[in-house]
Amino acid sequence: MGVGLVAAGARALTGALAVLRAAWRVARWPVAIAGLLATIAVEAVVVMVLAWPLDPAALRAAGAPLVVTDRHGAVLATVPAPGGRPDADHWVPLAEIPSVAVAALLESEDDGFWDHGGVDGRALVRAAWLDVKAGRAAYGGSTITMQVARLAYTQGQPRGLGRKVREAVQALRIERAMDKREILEQWLNRAYFGNGAWGIDAAAHTYFGKPAAALSTAEVVLLVCLPRAPTAYDPIERPGAAQARRDRVLDRMVAAGALAADEAARAKAQPLAIRLHRGARRAPHFVRMAIASVPREVAARGGVVRTTLDGRLQDVLERRAAEHVRALAGKNVDQAGLVVLDTASGEVLAWIGAALPDGPGGAIDLVTRRRHPGSALKPFVYAAAIEAGDLPSTVAYDVRDVSPDYFVAEGGREHGPVRYREALGSSYNFAAVHALERASVTRVMTALRAAGVATLPGTPDDYGLRLALGAAKVRLVDLAAGYGFAARGGMVRAPAAVVTVTAPDGRRWRPPVAVERRVFGAEAAWLTMDMMADPEARRPAFGQEHPFDLPWPVAAKTGTARGFADTVAIAATREVTVAAWAGTVDGSPTQGVPAMRAAAPLVRDALLAYADGRRLTLPTRPDDVEAIDVCEVSGGLPGPHCAVKRDWAPRGKGPTHTCAWHPAPGVTVFPDGLRGWAARVGLHAP
Repeated sequence: MGVGLVAAGARALTGALAVLRAAWRVARWPVAIAGLLATIAVEAVVVMVLAWPLDPAALRAAGAPLVVTDRHGAVLATVPAPGGRPDADHWVPLAEIPSVAVAALLESEDDGFWDHGGVDGRALVRAAWLDVKAGRAAYGGSTITMQVARLAYTQGQPRGLGRKVREAVQALRIERAMDKREILEQWLNRAYFGNGAWGIDAAAHTYFGKPAAALSTAEVVLLVCLPRAPTAYDPIERPGAAQARRDRVLDRMVAAGALAADEAARAKAQPLAIRLHRGARRAPHFVRMAIASVPREVAARGGVVRTTLDGRLQDVLERRAAEHVRALAGKNVDQAGLVVLDTASGEVLAWIGAALPDGPGGAIDLVTRRRHPGSALKPFVYAAAIEAGDLPSTVAYDVRDVSPDYFVAEGGREHGPVRYREALGSSYNFAAVHALERASVTRVMTALRAAGVATLPGTPDDYGLRLALGAAKVRLVDLAAGYGFAARGGMVRAPAAVVTVTAPDGRRWRPPVAVERRVFGAEAAWLTMDMMADPEARRPAFGQEHPFDLPWPVAAKTGTARGFADTVAIAATREVTVAAWAGTVDGSPTQGVPAMRAAAPLVRDALLAYADGRRLTLPTRPDDVEAIDVCEVSGGLPGPHCAVKRDWAPRGKGPTHTCAWHPAPGVTVFPDGLRGWAARVGLHAP
């Protein structure tokens, strides 16, 4: 039996060898060709590295910076061109950078730096294996030298095998042309540290207000960690993530013997005063946004970035915004933001990311930070309802049992039946819920998306009727641009910040013109605008004197949310649209300061400063809109016992039914939807 097993094993082995020989006969030529191609590729790389040596001068600091100007040519800021050759004025020799920065860099990015020749084969294989396990290109395996090659040669190019090969070739050339310390100097001066800071010295000034040479161990290790993921480790937006990454690198430095344990412990315990320092920049949040909007390959050339900002208006509004927030400090209002757009073109005329740069959240751009808008979304609700067939004279039920899908058991001020005009002007909440129910959540979501105000991920059920009261976070700049529909016949245009970028060699780049988008029809837009601009409609809630009491009418709205932590005000004319936010950065409540006191005064100041004695205007009434008479209570055609109000409607689309609420003098018969409210306030049907 044993002999049989041996014989069977021998036959199996013979068969396997035969299969391998047959497979080799089939595959030997493809394998040979692949091997030949690989050999040629390797030899080509060797020839490129040896035959075309890199001139070190090509990597020296000598590039042109980006000079950012306002619309009049006044300089706002001068910054290194992102990804380009750094400006010599911003280049810091390695000797002037704390030595701990090098130790942190090696532990964070490339612990085999001193041993490889520019490319670490083991790291590439390990990264490839991790990519396969992750199912995506999550790991790069790049050495510090390869990162320098990317910063100098392939920045902004699509990721992929081709770019990785180019970086590897350039890394080998760099290693032949420069010594290791020069390569470290290149990385530390070229890497992007977030928030517009290219190079460690720029980062030191940006985050700590001092040169790189003056950084402590805690500060310098934190900075070295940022280029790994400038957004994920942003010390302004995500300080916890940035410091956690720093602490991990400190631990690795201790384990590697590059840092004493007690020094690492002191570094972890040191409190860090991280904030964005303005330096010589004007309008720093705007400058950052404007540069980010320029394609990287264009910005890398350096040159002059001419923006749309009106520097003189910016300076005036910065002073006024700071004064306003300081005046409300006793009410716990600690910050504000403001944006001014040219209504017709969408050009940004003023942009205040934080009224108090040294105050809470002063580094945060509140113009682009998503906050709760409160009632500021209501114009879109009423415009959608009018688009669906309602009128400014349509009556909404401002009662807490307005809908089974939105019911307030107790509390909440009720006003009973109110026409859309007064409901919007006085910002009645239950009425807005009723109008949204009539218009449909789907229709309003579609309008908000078309206007660019909110992306609103999810379905209408995710928001429900709460959407009428601001159940979505939005950016102030998007809200301002979206409000343009009221003054532009239902059309909106995205904001624009850059006019031209002119490179040192004369090449000029212009951004593509933003395409107009229609949100509402011209009649619905004008009728909504007219309601927003009606001072009589505002009076029941806001009285005679308020910030929108101006020498000329404006289409305006406010919004208050989260215990007065978020207040918003927006106003639009044909010439300019202004939006302001005021409140608390951390979301804590203020001492009952509504939007009319917190945000609206900033809008008023901006309108008056922009007008500078001129009279601002609103769109003229379309020919297809006509005057109508309605019952002021029911909104229907007035009967013999009705009080009559004048209003507007699309031509031929006014109310068709005579009011049935007033069958006799002094008698009002309310419909079923108002019976509960009537009983609560003591108005009983006859």
